[in-house]
Amino acid sequence: MPSSSILSQMPLCCGDPLVLRLAGPQDAEALVEFNTRLFDARFTGWTADLASGRHPTVQAGDFTVVVDTRSQKIVSSVCLISQTWLYGGIPFQVGRPELVATDPDYRRRGLVRKQFQAIHARSAAKGELMQVITGVDWIYRQFGYEMGVKMWGSRCVDSMHLTRLKGPGGCRVRPATSDDHAFIRNVYEQASCRELFAAARSSEEWDYEFSGRSKDNTRRRDWLIVEDAAGSRLGYVQYLPCIALSHMPMLRIYQVELKAGAGYLNVWPELLKGLWEKGKALVADGILACEELLGLELALERDHPLYHAIPKSHLREIKASPWYIRVPDMVALLRRIRPEMEKHLIGTVAEGYSGELKLNFFRGGIQLSFERGRISNIESWNPNEVWEGDARFPDASFMQLVCGWHRFDRMAESYADCWGTHEAAVLLDCLFPSYHGKVWLLA
Repeated sequence: MPSSSILSQMPLCCGDPLVLRLAGPQDAEALVEFNTRLFDARFTGWTADLASGRHPTVQAGDFTVVVDTRSQKIVSSVCLISQTWLYGGIPFQVGRPELVATDPDYRRRGLVRKQFQAIHARSAAKGELMQVITGVDWIYRQFGYEMGVKMWGSRCVDSMHLTRLKGPGGCRVRPATSDDHAFIRNVYEQASCRELFAAARSSEEWDYEFSGRSKDNTRRRDWLIVEDAAGSRLGYVQYLPCIALSHMPMLRIYQVELKAGAGYLNVWPELLKGLWEKGKALVADGILACEELLGLELALERDHPLYHAIPKSHLREIKASPWYIRVPDMVALLRRIRPEMEKHLIGTVAEGYSGELKLNFFRGGIQLSFERGRISNIESWNPNEVWEGDARFPDASFMQLVCGWHRFDRMAESYADCWGTHEAAVLLDCLFPSYHGKVWLLA
C-alpha cells in the first residue's frame, strides 16, 4: 500500500482483531502505561510529555497505535517528533520516529511496518524531507533507512585522571539560571553556524528545553555556566541529570560550548575538575543513582575542540552508534540545499565547474547540471542500463556521502558496486564535504 494513501484509510484493519489508527488525547494514559511496560520507567515521563500536548511539536495524534479490539489495549505504537534542521544555515524539516514498540505476543505480524508507512505519510504531509532514527541495529534498513552520521563521538575521562587535575583557577562552573538562557541560546546559535548540519530551536522549543519537561523525563537536560574568576560568562555545559548506562556510571556531558574568544586550552583542567565535582555532588544528593561515579562521559561531536585540548592519555574512546537516515525524495532535498552545495565548490578544484553529473542508483537516478559553478538543474534520471552514469551507488548508500560521513574513495572501497569516474569522484567530494559534528535533536 502506498504510504500516501494509508492515512486516508485509517482506521485500518491489521488482521482481526487488530486495528491501526492515529492516537487521540484519550489514549495518553494508555500510551504511558504501554511504553513503561514495554521499555521501563525511564520512558514514563518522556511518553507522558509527548502524549499530553506539553511538547511544542508533538500531539497525541503524532502517535500511531495498533489496538486489540477485544481487550481495547494498545499492542504496538510509534511516535513522530517533528523538528527543524539546518544544512549550512538552510532550514529544512525533519521527522524523528521514536518509541517504536510492539507487545511480544503480537510481534512478527508486520505491525511496525504498517505504522512506519503511516508515520512516513504523516511526515510527508508536514513537508519533512528527511526522517532520522536510532535504536536496534539494522532493523530500520528494511523501511528505507541507511546509516548517515554518527550520533556523537564519545570520549571518557576516568576518575583516576580527574582526581589529579590541577589548574590555574581561571574558570569555574555554576548552575545556569533563567538569566542565562539568552546567553546559552546565543552561544549555541553561533556554534551552529560553523556546522554543516545543526538543529534549530524556536522560542517555544527553547522554553521546553529549559523548563518544559517533566522532572522525571529522562530526555531532560540540565545546564551549567562556565565563567572566569571575575564571574564573566565564558560558555555553557549541558549534562544528563541521571545515569545513562547502569553498567557505566558516569556523568554524561552532551554539550560544551565556549563563546568566541574563549579558548579550550586554557580552561580544560578547571572545566573538567568543576564537572567532576558537580558529578560527585549529584551522587551525594541522590540525583545520580549510583554508589560511585567512575568518571565523565563527553558525548560531544566527533571532532570537538575540547578533545584536542585534553591530553590523549586522559581520553578513552567509546564506539558511537549511528543515526539511520531516510530521504524519500533526494531530488527535493538536493534542491533545498542547492545554494550551500554551490558554496562548497568555491575555493576547490571544482570551482567554476560546467558539465553534467549523472548518479545511478540502479533503480533510478539523479542528474545535476552545472554552469560555471552554479547548479542550473537537479532532476530525476532513469538509467537504461546498470552501468550508465558518472557514478553508481547501491541502495541508499549515497546518503553517507550527502551527510559527510564518508568520502567517495572510502565508499568505493566499502561497496563493490559503488563506482565513479575520476571527475565525478572529485566533484562529489567537493559538493559534499566531511562532517564530524553532532546534531542536538529535539526529543
